[in-house]
Amino acid sequence: MRTAIVSDLHLGSATGEDIARDPAIRELLLEEVRGAERLVLLGDALELRDLPLARVLDLVRPFFEELGKAMAGRRIVLVPGNHDHRLAEPLLEEVALSGTGLGFEHRALPTSGPAAHLAAWLGDAELSIAYPGVWLRDDVYATHGHYMDCHMSLPRLECIAAAALMRSGGRPPTPATPADYERVLRPIYGFFFGFAEAGLGDKPFRPSERAWRSISGRRRNGSRMREATAKAAISAGIPAGVWLLNRLVRADFEADVSATSISRSGVAAATEMSHRLQVEAAHVITGHTHRAGPEEGDAAWPLPGGGRLHNTGSWVFADALHHPGAPPGPYWPGTVTWLEDDGPPRRVDLLGERSHGELRAAVSRASRQ
Repeated sequence: MRTAIVSDLHLGSATGEDIARDPAIRELLLEEVRGAERLVLLGDALELRDLPLARVLDLVRPFFEELGKAMAGRRIVLVPGNHDHRLAEPLLEEVALSGTGLGFEHRALPTSGPAAHLAAWLGDAELSIAYPGVWLRDDVYATHGHYMDCHMSLPRLECIAAAALMRSGGRPPTPATPADYERVLRPIYGFFFGFAEAGLGDKPFRPSERAWRSISGRRRNGSRMREATAKAAISAGIPAGVWLLNRLVRADFEADVSATSISRSGVAAATEMSHRLQVEAAHVITGHTHRAGPEEGDAAWPLPGGGRLHNTGSWVFADALHHPGAPPGPYWPGTVTWLEDDGPPRRVDLLGERSHGELRAAVSRASRQ
């Protein structure tokens, strides 16, 4: 079955970084996936941490109505991630009541809650929910990849919270089950959703992005002197802060938050996650880190069992990760991964020719909606 895989749309973001909300960019994506027999939305299709749910659904409705027309008569599989974990809750409750335990793939129809709204807007396209992942072929497993937060060396807020919980409750064992990861991470996801639903998230709290912006000298306003001063101060303070954090939660976070370090940490964490879960697949496809890869010219990302790791990238234009005038890097948005009946996954870049200014303008327009 010819399958298109799209990850990390983050539709409904308060910042407007979810560029697939832009009509012109959305049409590029829809035109690409029209040739698919099956579409997989591989996690974080919705951004449920910035704004209350009703507001998010209002913002994303045009996207799903147009997607339904593009995929009419065909299948759409939505795999929840960490930012839209709420969509997995009815399925998780059903699994808990059945007493079967959480395995690699569970399916449910969207009969209630926000997923039911999405299904109605999709019209003649058939929507199903799969969690925590989906087998796309006997040798291909796809999951959003949020379980890797238990293994990331990057001091992101979620990773810190996971480390704190694992200090008291223990890390996922080897071998682990998806339930071992949910035990650590599910309470964190519930907290962030509740925070947004309470109306406290109109100005998103994103300390990781602010740190990146400061360290890289990326401040939209202010002199070079202030940028240099901030960079020097934070560069001096972060190692000490990370050292203290590691002592508090008994973790191994790294003070290096460069693009190279972030990429390395994501690949290592996904590899560790696959090892602990003992995923027996020739290809494991994830999203989550927004780092598409491996890119052309990169070495393959091997997994302990002999398979290969792939990341779908994202449809988020986070200005802190991109410098004006610089060529697109591995975090540049606009990628679709294709999977045929045989052969490895193949990734297509739809926005590689778009300029920084064009994508920045799309963000600005969406933020005013």
